[in-house]
Amino acid sequence: MNFTDHFARVKDAINNVYGIHNLAPWIEKHTYLDGKRFSFDSHEFQKEIIADTANTSVVIKCAQVGLSEILYRYAIAACCTQDDLSIIYTFPSSSDAEKNCKTRIDPLIEGSPEVKRLVNVNLNNSETKQFGRNSFLFFKGTFSATQALSTPANAVIHDEFDKSDTTQASVYISRLQHKPHKIRKVFSTPTIEKFGVSKEAETARRLKHLATCVHCNHTFLPDYFEHIKVPGWDKSLEEITKRNIHTIRWREAVLLCPKCGKDPQLHHSRMQFVCENSMENHEANAWYVSPFSAHKILVPSYLVETSTKFEKFSEFKNQTLGLTAEEKNESIQEADMVLAEMPGLDSAEFHVMGSDMGITCHICIGRIATDGTFVIVHREQVHYTHFEKRTLELSAQYRVVLHVMDTQPYVDLVTRITKARPNNWGAIFVTSKSPVPFTLEQASADAVEGKMDLRLVKVNRTAALDALLGVIKRGEWKINSSDQNEVYRAQMQDMKRVQRFTRDGELSYVWEKTTGLDHYHLATLYLYIATQMRGTVGGVGAVSSGIPLARRMKAPAYPTHGAA
Repeated sequence: MNFTDHFARVKDAINNVYGIHNLAPWIEKHTYLDGKRFSFDSHEFQKEIIADTANTSVVIKCAQVGLSEILYRYAIAACCTQDDLSIIYTFPSSSDAEKNCKTRIDPLIEGSPEVKRLVNVNLNNSETKQFGRNSFLFFKGTFSATQALSTPANAVIHDEFDKSDTTQASVYISRLQHKPHKIRKVFSTPTIEKFGVSKEAETARRLKHLATCVHCNHTFLPDYFEHIKVPGWDKSLEEITKRNIHTIRWREAVLLCPKCGKDPQLHHSRMQFVCENSMENHEANAWYVSPFSAHKILVPSYLVETSTKFEKFSEFKNQTLGLTAEEKNESIQEADMVLAEMPGLDSAEFHVMGSDMGITCHICIGRIATDGTFVIVHREQVHYTHFEKRTLELSAQYRVVLHVMDTQPYVDLVTRITKARPNNWGAIFVTSKSPVPFTLEQASADAVEGKMDLRLVKVNRTAALDALLGVIKRGEWKINSSDQNEVYRAQMQDMKRVQRFTRDGELSYVWEKTTGLDHYHLATLYLYIATQMRGTVGGVGAVSSGIPLARRMKAPAYPTHGAA
């Protein structure tokens, strides 16, 4: 970039011609799509979102509304117009970042002469691009914290946040601490409530896109289930499937005003973002974008037809409607807990124990009944300083023949216990594509000094939690009622089964925390593993290195929607 170009940028900045929150005109003037100047026509709402002056912008969106496309253009426009700007742009995985850079970012640059002119040809690859003299755009995955810690930035943009490693994505916030401009944008189709982008929106001003009817001037939030009508269909739209859609007049589907019952004739001039929690004092803004925001493209008939194309209806809600949703059979529900609770469960001659470690340790004691039912007879919480003594007492009281406990964060404590009690095992989580929930081995754990022997249960986290879920969903478990019921119910429901990209770029199901209070869930998992171990190790701590144990751990069956 020559001095004239630099002077023009400085002049524009002084006059706020193309400030960081006023980039829509530059995007329209200098970027192209299919050989034509880019236009916000039919997507006018995007201008408000990229003009957001809040340091943190959260966007909960449906698919097919062009927000990923405008996000690319915003990042490039910011680097082209601002000096000393560094933006970290994250995708779920590194391979995803590389693919999007080559297929979406590079063609955008090549097709826009002004952008192409401003790119430094000596620093223009799938990881880093320099614009002008000193503005940079970095493309990263979210599975490596070291990537985040090595790159300072003024702004961080997260694309498809819910399918990213959200824990590692949050590490990028630390790169903004010493910068004058701290811009953070989080975009994603949602998955489940209180996770990912939905969780980010909890501490933000929530902006919903309302419409005003042309006939009666009634202002309302368009809703797929409430306001879209199919002539002759008086059931829920959720009951429309691949099997019956051909029997109904779905092509005539229409959006109706809830007040006058007429077509409100949606138009961007009669739609506005309205804050639903304006009395709350939040620094961040959360924008909710539904298919009705792009009403010229995502028409009612398209939405109805699309609802039948997903294996799971929750995915339609997530992707097409931009709503949080979860399948009942893919997470533990309140009903599962209530049905399992029984007072006065009978004791037995022998039991096993599972413990999740922490400052407060969570303990579960139970067994497999003669009919195969997984029975939990006792639950309690104890401070870690009393854990060793208390588990000795409980072992004597319930005649515990095998105990599985989390090795973290107190490896030395767990190691001491396993050395003193041969029927005690330490558990660690591993990631594996194998369906085998766990294996056993003798291992050595690093201590402050030297090495210590430790009997290990290597728990394949996703497979093991899936297996436990299957037991619960089949109703093959019982819980003894106690004063711990309320806490136990909440913690058993904290983790949810969601789709996320893995480190190698594959989309798969994993278990994610919501509130983070999942201790009893993990204690229950360790307890269940202990019940499966007993028949193999005999309750005496015998070591079977690398032997898979999955006899009774059946995988749950997951329902589909609209199956042929």
